[in-house]
Order: sequence, then structure tokens, then C-alpha cells
Amino acid sequence: MNKKLKVLGVFLLLLCSQSFFSQQQSDDDVLKFKSENTSRNLQKKTTVFTGNVSLSSKAISFENAEKVSVDETTNEVKIYKPKNFKIIHVDGLIKKGKKSDEDVIVYNTKTKILSM
Repeated sequence: MNKKLKVLGVFLLLLCSQSFFSQQQSDDDVLKFKSENTSRNLQKKTTVFTGNVSLSSKAISFENAEKVSVDETTNEVKIYKPKNFKIIHVDGLIKKGKKSDEDVIVYNTKTKILSM
């Protein structure tokens, strides 16, 4: 009886320690970019992707954009003329009434708000 109790205790300890010490998944939205050209400015903390840019994330996805600018100080991703743009999940959507020449979509990675 004592041996069965020890085996049961070790089994429960292994089972519980797996859930206690396992790494939790982060809720951060990982942005996965693909592009032909990339330029990074370390002083301004900006990255510009050009040439058939595509992005996939938990919030949005698109293909074949002309240009994407990522500003780390303002947490903004500016998307210029994307194709097959899909909104998967955002916390807010702002639609501007005017049509601009640039056709820019701005996604804020911190607030998860998309403005079109």
C-alpha cells in the first residue's frame, strides 16, 4: 500500500510540475513579413519593406503591397496599396470618409486599431 502511494505521489508530482513550470505562450501579435527589399534606420527605429510585401499575423494579412513602413516608436504599420487584405481580428476599426491618393492603411500594434 505504501509503495502504491509513493508511485501515485510521484505521478501526480510529474503531472502537476509540467503545468506549473511550462512556458506560457505570449499574447504578442507576431508580424511575419516577406518582401524583396528591406531597409532599416536604427536611429529613427523604422523599417521599410518594398517590392511585393506580404504580411501574416493574428490580426491582419495581405499580399503584394507596394510598400510597408514599420515605426517602432509609434507602434504603427503603414501599408501602401495592398492586395487581398484580410482583417482577422482587431480591437477597433476607423474608416476615414475621404479617398486619398496614397491609399494607406495604418495598423497600430499596441492598441490593435486599424484605420483605413
